[in-house]
Amino acid sequence: MIERFLKYSLERERKICVVLMDEGGAMIKKNMQVTSVDDDGFTALLPGRKRESRYALSQVLTAAYARGDQGELE
Repeated sequence: MIERFLKYSLERERKICVVLMDEGGAMIKKNMQVTSVDDDGFTALLPGRKRESRYALSQVLTAAYARGDQGELE
C-alpha cells in the first residue's frame, strides 16, 4: 500500500502525507512530493525546501493522501 502512494505522488506530482520512524525511534508526520523511487527507498521534496531528501522504505510506517486531496483522477 505504501508503494502505491509513493507512485501516486511521483506520477501525478502531488503531495502525500507520510509517517516515518526516525533514528531515535520517534514517529514523524511529513507532507512531501516524491521525485524518485527505487528498490531501497525514495527521494522527496519537503515543503519550503529546495533540496531533495532521501528516505529508506523501512522508515515508512504509513502513507496517505495529503489534506485536501481525494485521489481523484483529473
